Amino acid sequence: MNPAILLVDVPSAERETFTTFLHDHSCDVIASHDSESALRYCHHIQPELVLLFDTLPDTNSFTLCRRLKKDPLNELTPVVLLKPSPDQWDIYRGREAGASDIWATPSSLWDALQRIQTLLRLKSYMDEQARSALFSLARSVDSKQNLRNGHSDLLLTYAEQLGKSLGLGEDDILKLRIACWLHDVGKIAIPERILFKPGPLDAAEIRIVREHPIIGEQICAPLKSLRPILPVIRHHHEKMDGSGYPDGLRGDAIPLKARILQVADIYDALTTDRPYRGALPHNEALSILFAEADKGWLDSSVVFKFAEISKGHVYFPTRGRTMLASYYA
Repeated sequence: MNPAILLVDVPSAERETFTTFLHDHSCDVIASHDSESALRYCHHIQPELVLLFDTLPDTNSFTLCRRLKKDPLNELTPVVLLKPSPDQWDIYRGREAGASDIWATPSSLWDALQRIQTLLRLKSYMDEQARSALFSLARSVDSKQNLRNGHSDLLLTYAEQLGKSLGLGEDDILKLRIACWLHDVGKIAIPERILFKPGPLDAAEIRIVREHPIIGEQICAPLKSLRPILPVIRHHHEKMDGSGYPDGLRGDAIPLKARILQVADIYDALTTDRPYRGALPHNEALSILFAEADKGWLDSSVVFKFAEISKGHVYFPTRGRTMLASYYA
């Protein structure tokens, strides 16, 4: 996929030549000629790079750069300011505004292309490092919360099999797998005294726990590659009757992948030892899923499909009878 570049400059023959040149060298260029369209494009398109010329009549490049970087979705997007002859004060102001660099007008189109390609390679490397760190963080949360490694591996297996049985294609299955790994990353902000509390949570603690889907979304949002799974992270605790959180979505307004993840996550929570109870056997866990579907909390069609595919499959655990206790996940 070609990198998307937002080119912010007033209309001119030079801008058209530059745009055509970058298109010819495998870049998708979106041109903007004012601050409001630049902000709008940057938010919705999420370019890999913003080239911001100091030519707009309605603002200066430093002010616009600062406004662009205020959007959490643009936190990792490099913004390069271009001025005819930047001095040290310009460089200071550019860095203070959040710019990745400030360039003098390139001497040639080829010089500009070489600089752009270097920046794009650097951004790709940084995104990969950030993504790797985020997955490591999610694994740490998983390990701590579940007192063992492997929770997300089991959850991923359940969700993947359920997604395939419901007709999801390869691309959606991949997104579902990533969501399984990252859906609870927001719990990094929840104190361990709450995560590991052996008894029921009080009202204040419940409010804190219910912030984790929003926090998880905010943590993942700056990485463009994770944008497609943000709705799954945010909405995996919604309920079909609208009584869930954080937004009270109901029915089909809840993304299907979030509904799939929710059923698989609750099943895995029920069949796993937790600080407040032992693991439940398969049939008892299914009974609770059906009970929650009857209450209007879970998607009954997803629960029925989950029960169907669980028959006789080796990845569903068989456990002895244990004492039933309240749970939260």
